[in-house]
Amino acid sequence: MDVLEAIKKRRSVRSFSQEPVDRDLLIQMIDAARVGPSAANRQCLKYVVVTEPELCAEVFKNLKWAAYTAPVGTPAPGFTPTAYVAVCVLQKLALPTMAKYDAGAAIQTIMLLGTARGVDSCWLKAVNYPEVSKLLNLPEGVELDSVVALGKPAEEPTQVDLEEGKEGVEVIKYWRDENSRQFVPKRALGDVLVWEKF
Repeated sequence: MDVLEAIKKRRSVRSFSQEPVDRDLLIQMIDAARVGPSAANRQCLKYVVVTEPELCAEVFKNLKWAAYTAPVGTPAPGFTPTAYVAVCVLQKLALPTMAKYDAGAAIQTIMLLGTARGVDSCWLKAVNYPEVSKLLNLPEGVELDSVVALGKPAEEPTQVDLEEGKEGVEVIKYWRDENSRQFVPKRALGDVLVWEKF
């Protein structure tokens, strides 16, 4: 899969087969994130990879999923992620206003490489930060930024064009149909692309 195909195929997945994610692929994901952009090249990120089933189950309990479709958007028993990457910031290396950009670039890299290799993901910020930090034994000075849930997909969300709802308000919320298939509205290219001047 080329890069553009991976970008267009990547969607947030919330239903996973229970096949483990290959350890070598997890290492490749972190290696790819490691060499990505970093503000002032400070390289302030650290990654905690979780694959042990009992710890995965504990992390899962401390995440909130799919606000627009809750509780249906929460992975059902037997369809939970089989791996997580906790993206952490080393405070002594971070530029306070820039670490979030480093994290965003790293997370996108992890997700795109996963998609290209048949592993889908969901980037989570609705996290019980104190509890997950405790579960992962994060030391002082290491701050949890995000959790990326990973696994072989058991669903394939569909991208659709964003439409106007009542009173001309755009409908940005993703939804699930009667078969629990997820649809994700995106703005059309013509609505976001401006040439030369706004």
